[in-house]
Amino acid sequence: MDELQYQGMNLKTLSTVTGIPYTTITNGKNRENSIPTADVAFKISKVLHVNMEFLLGEDSKMPDEINPASSKSNPNDKKIYLLDKYERFLLALETCSPTVQQAFMRMAEDISKDTKE
Repeated sequence: MDELQYQGMNLKTLSTVTGIPYTTITNGKNRENSIPTADVAFKISKVLHVNMEFLLGEDSKMPDEINPASSKSNPNDKKIYLLDKYERFLLALETCSPTVQQAFMRMAEDISKDTKE
């Protein structure tokens, strides 16, 4: 539930916003290895603006069928995967001035170049 703290939200607010009973959320949080039902996970992921894989603690590595190095890769699948993965960042960046947006782009391009060398 670090994501809740990051977004300045508590369990009661999450319950209210999602319509999921507070006891359902707290029971799931307090049970070790608890996995929410698909509808609960979907509602929470939409409110927190995270993908369901992140919410469930799964590896965020790009699946082989989406990996650009894979022969099975579909460019549209990769775009959807990346948009979902970085949605929060993109929404926050969109609120910045064009100057700040350009600075982030240059920084990302520079970092990308450094990791390739």
